[in-house]
Amino acid sequence: MNQRLEKNMCDLPDAVANCEVDDLRERAKRHLDPALQYACKSWHKHLVDGDTVRTPAIASALRRFLEKKFLFWLEVLSVLGAAREAVDALDVAAKWLEASPTLDLVIDCFRFVMKFFEIIGASCPHIYHSALPLCPRESIVRGLYEPHARPLTRIVHGLPNSWESTIAAAAFPSEVHTVVWSPCSRFIAISWGGQPTTIAILDGVTLERITTLESPLDTLGRTELLAFSRDARLLTWYGLHPGKFISWDLQTGGLVSTIALDQPKRYPSITYSACGTMFAVLIRDDATFTVFICGVLVGTYTYSHSAEGRPLEIWTHGGCLRFATIDSGSITTWEVAFASPHAPTPVESLPVPDNFCPSGIFRFHPTSSRLALPARGSVIVWDARDSKFLLESTDVNYEAYTSISFSSDGRFFACEVGDLGINLWKESPTGYTFHRRLLSNTGVFGRVLVSPNGGSVIASDGPVVQLWHTSDSVTSLSDASTLTFQRSVNSFILGFSPDGALAAVTRMKDKTVVVVDLKSGIARQTIDTDMEVYAAGVSGSSVVVVGEGKIVTWNLPVENRVLNPRANVNDSVLTTKFNHPPVPNSRRAALASPGLHHVAMVEWYGFSGSRLHLYNVPTGQCLASVEVVSDAYPWFTLNGREVWSISSRHGAHGWKIIEDSESDIAPLEYLGSNIHSPSGFPWQSSCDYKVTNDGWVLSPSGKRLLWLPPNWRPDKEDRMWSGRLLVLLDGGLLEPVILELEE
Repeated sequence: MNQRLEKNMCDLPDAVANCEVDDLRERAKRHLDPALQYACKSWHKHLVDGDTVRTPAIASALRRFLEKKFLFWLEVLSVLGAAREAVDALDVAAKWLEASPTLDLVIDCFRFVMKFFEIIGASCPHIYHSALPLCPRESIVRGLYEPHARPLTRIVHGLPNSWESTIAAAAFPSEVHTVVWSPCSRFIAISWGGQPTTIAILDGVTLERITTLESPLDTLGRTELLAFSRDARLLTWYGLHPGKFISWDLQTGGLVSTIALDQPKRYPSITYSACGTMFAVLIRDDATFTVFICGVLVGTYTYSHSAEGRPLEIWTHGGCLRFATIDSGSITTWEVAFASPHAPTPVESLPVPDNFCPSGIFRFHPTSSRLALPARGSVIVWDARDSKFLLESTDVNYEAYTSISFSSDGRFFACEVGDLGINLWKESPTGYTFHRRLLSNTGVFGRVLVSPNGGSVIASDGPVVQLWHTSDSVTSLSDASTLTFQRSVNSFILGFSPDGALAAVTRMKDKTVVVVDLKSGIARQTIDTDMEVYAAGVSGSSVVVVGEGKIVTWNLPVENRVLNPRANVNDSVLTTKFNHPPVPNSRRAALASPGLHHVAMVEWYGFSGSRLHLYNVPTGQCLASVEVVSDAYPWFTLNGREVWSISSRHGAHGWKIIEDSESDIAPLEYLGSNIHSPSGFPWQSSCDYKVTNDGWVLSPSGKRLLWLPPNWRPDKEDRMWSGRLLVLLDGGLLEPVILELEE
C-alpha cells in the first residue's frame, strides 16, 4: 500500500471526517484567504457571465485548472462545506464548452464529484484515502492524479473499469418505501425504515440529505404516499396504518396538521390545490372510490365524493380538481371545484384501445390524455385524444410490479424492463422513440420516476436510491449502450484458501469460477464448469466446485505461464456424485470446508423447513442431515472441524465433525446454539474491523480507513471477513469486491 502521508491544504489530521476537526473554521481562515475562497466557489458564475466570450484561451485555462488543481479545488470546497458548488460549476462548464478533449475532461470530473459527493463533503482527507483509490481504472481523473492517492485500503479485486450508468446514488439504513419528486424537480422526498418511518428531503441533483422531518412517534407506520404542494412548501405523508395524513412546513420543519380518515385505505393518490391550502386525495376500495377534499392548514376534510368505477389519476386543473375513470369502452374525465360541495361532473370522454381490459397497472397523463400500461411482454402508450398508439414495445420483462412514469410535459416516458434496467423513450413527431437504456449495478425495483422537468430519472432498490440524467450533456462517457452488465438477484460465492493466498469466486448459479491471487489481484485461473455452481473452494493446488448433484475437482497450473489460463470440464481430475442428491426446485446454499474435505449444503423447502447436509468430498457420501432455521447459511470454522448453521436473525447452531467416527449416518456432535467461535462469524471481523451503517470501514482503533459507495454497502450477511480481508458479495456488484485493510 502507498503509505505516504502527504498533508492536505488545511493541514487536517489524517483519515478524519471534517466534523471531527474542532478548529476546522480556524484552519480554513488560516490557510485559505478570502479571495481564494471566493474564486473556488464562484468561478463558474463568471464563466457564463454576459460579458464572457467563449474563446480557446478560456477553454485552455479551464483544462489546465482541472488537470493540475482539480483535487485541490475539491479540498477547499470540502473544508468550506460547499461541495455542491463543484456540481454546479462542472455542469455549467460542460454546457459552456463545445465538443473537445476539454469537454471529456469536464465530464469525467463531473462523474468523479457526483460519485463521491458524499465523501467529498464529509471528509477532505478521504478525497485521497477513498475517492481517488475507488476511481475507475479508465477515468481521466485517475490517470491525472493517481500519484496523489493515499489509500489506507488495498483494492485486491473488483475495482470497476469505467463509470457506471447511474449519475448519483444514496444508501439508507433500511428498505426505501416511497420516493417522490417535488413539482419543481429540485427536491426528492423519501421514506424508509420500520416503526416509526423516517422521512427525509434530498437534493434532486446530488441526493444529499437536506433535512429529516420530525414525526409523531405513535402515528407513522409504513408509507403509502408522499406528496409535495405545488410550490414545494408543504409535504404530506399518508400511511395505511393508522390511516392519517400528516403535513409539514418544509421551510420550518414544523408539523402543520394531522388528518384522520376512517375510510377504506387502498392505493391513494393526492393533488394539492393551486393555492396550497387544500389537497384532494383519492382512496380506492374494491369496487368504489372516494375523493376527499381536505383543508391542510385547518387539519380537517370538508367534502367527499364517492362513486363506482376504476379511477386512473387525480390532478389540479386551474382552481378545480379533476380525476379520470376508466372502463372497457372509454376514459371519462370528471371535474369539481375544490371548495364546492356539489358532485363532480363529467367534462370529457375519450376512447380506449380495442379489446382493452381495465386491469393491471396504468398511468394516465392528464395534459396530453395519454394512457400507458404494461402488458405481458410489452408496454404501450395510447393517445386517447387522437385514438392512436404512440408506443408499442415488446422489450419488457413484465412482472406484476413493473413500474412506468411520464415527465410532467409528457416528453419522456420510462418503463422498468426487469433485469435489463429502465428503458427511456423521448417524444417525437410520430410518437415515442427509444432514447437510452438506464442500467444499474444494483438492479431496479420499486417505483421508477421521471422528474417533472424530464431532466432526471430515479428508482429505488431496497435501501438504495439511484439517479440518472435523461440528457447526454454530462453522461456521454458512460453511455448505457456500452455496458453489458445484467443484474442478478443472486449474490456471489467466495471461498478462501486456508493460507489466505487464493480465493475462488463466482456468481451464485453461474457456470464460471475464477481463482484470484489475493496478493496481486490477478486471476490465476478461470474455469468453465459447465454446471450451475453452488459453492467453490480452493486449497493448495486443488479447486473444488459444487454443482447440481455433484462435486468436481480441478488442479491449478503449477506455473502461470499464460495470463489467466482457462480450463473446462474436460480438464477436471475428479467428479463425485452425491449419493443423496438435493431435492429438485429447492433453494440452497453450499460451502466447501477450508481443507476441501467436506461440503455443507443448506436446502430450503419453504414452509416444510430447511436442512443442513454434510457431504464427504472424495466419496459424495451424505454423512449427516440436521434440521436448521429457514434463512440459515452453512459455515465452517477455519480448521474445518466444525460446521455451523448461521442466521443473522436466528443466531447460530454448531456441530463438531467427528473425524474418527466409523458411522456414515451421524458423525456430528451438537455444540449448542448462539455460540461464538474465536474466529467470528463470516460477517464479523476476527480482527475487530467494523463497517458502519453510513459506509465507513473502521480499524480496531476506530480510524476511518475507507468510505464505501452506496452500491458497495451490502447487508452484513453479504460481507465476508478473513483476517485483514473484507469481501463484499452483494448481487448488485459487477463482481465481488475484495479489500485488504491497513493494520
